[in-house]
Amino acid sequence: MKSTVKITACGVISALAVVLMLGTNIPIMLYTVPALTGMLFLIPAIELSPKWAFLCFGITGVLSFLLPTEREALIMFLGLLGYYPTVKVLVERLKSRAIGVAIKLVTFNAAITACFWLTFELLGINIFKSEKLPLEIMIIAVYAVGNIVFAVYDFALTRILNVYFLKWRKTVRKTLGIKSK
Repeated sequence: MKSTVKITACGVISALAVVLMLGTNIPIMLYTVPALTGMLFLIPAIELSPKWAFLCFGITGVLSFLLPTEREALIMFLGLLGYYPTVKVLVERLKSRAIGVAIKLVTFNAAITACFWLTFELLGINIFKSEKLPLEIMIIAVYAVGNIVFAVYDFALTRILNVYFLKWRKTVRKTLGIKSK
């Protein structure tokens, strides 16, 4: 495939992703939009290569930083939701499913820890502040629920990949000028 097609596809996907990220200014879309935006990078990860998907992620991250997007959503996008779909594509190629699950969980827990730290340090938001529960209980509860929600998100990504391969891939490959194998 020609480099111009790859660059164009990457540019179009990045532009769409940036437009989506502007939707984070709607309060109810704070975590939904970064998750949906990251799903866009499945197309270059599958059809071009993961490096092109990471390039789309980087372009989107820089432009979203420069434009008026919600900062907490941007941290979640940059910290996990933007690049995870590409990581998922790479991890799913491993032969060992147990190693893949371990990599996914380590990636999530490391990323969410970094996101919490950045949210506290940069934005000054303390989600663990509670008058009724001790700090340790709050942290354990957030991580437990977070891992469950992450498992649901990973499952949803798998379903979206299935739909992509069954219904959309032929059209995308034709649009990009990729010959079917």
